[in-house]
Amino acid sequence: MPSAQITEPFVVKRHGLGTTKTALTLGTVVFGLMVTLTLAIVVVQAIRGASIREPLEAVWLSWGGTPLIFAVGLPILLVVGAITALEERREDDADDVLLTVDDAGIYLGGEQPRTIPWGEVRGVCRLERQDSEETWEPRLVVMLVDEDALPRSTKAWGPSCPWPGSHEILARSLPYDDLVTAIAQRAPHIQVTNRGRVED
Repeated sequence: MPSAQITEPFVVKRHGLGTTKTALTLGTVVFGLMVTLTLAIVVVQAIRGASIREPLEAVWLSWGGTPLIFAVGLPILLVVGAITALEERREDDADDVLLTVDDAGIYLGGEQPRTIPWGEVRGVCRLERQDSEETWEPRLVVMLVDEDALPRSTKAWGPSCPWPGSHEILARSLPYDDLVTAIAQRAPHIQVTNRGRVED
């Protein structure tokens, strides 16, 4: 019989504009603002007794009619988004899980998902690898090598993934202290470090 989970797992899921639900919400807000603007123009012009057509044309036909094209296409996109969101609810949301810390070990999501049991973990660290001359990519590394035997290349330290939330638009990245607390609750013998920028 499998052992029961002692503590609630610490799970970090994908957020930001990368999710269908967020894009659907943003699209609905934009569409609502467009309808409100149109109604406001109609009401104001009706109260003033002025032409309704001219201000509507000024708003919707500006920039070559781009606002009007957007206004016509947005409802279709919202319907497609709603259908997609309903389908996502029925499917397993494992693709949205970026990180899980539980009693069994650490799960790293992303392109190459992997679960590492606590018995194999020698440490966990946050570091930044140089992506190009000017950019550094924050990563979460699960070290499978003892501290005194770490190779020069951080890629050989163990499996890694982008730091959860760091690549998502309008999303908050995982606070380092939250990770430290989550690991301390489940595996207090595992050291968590923030190594900053590390050159390979």
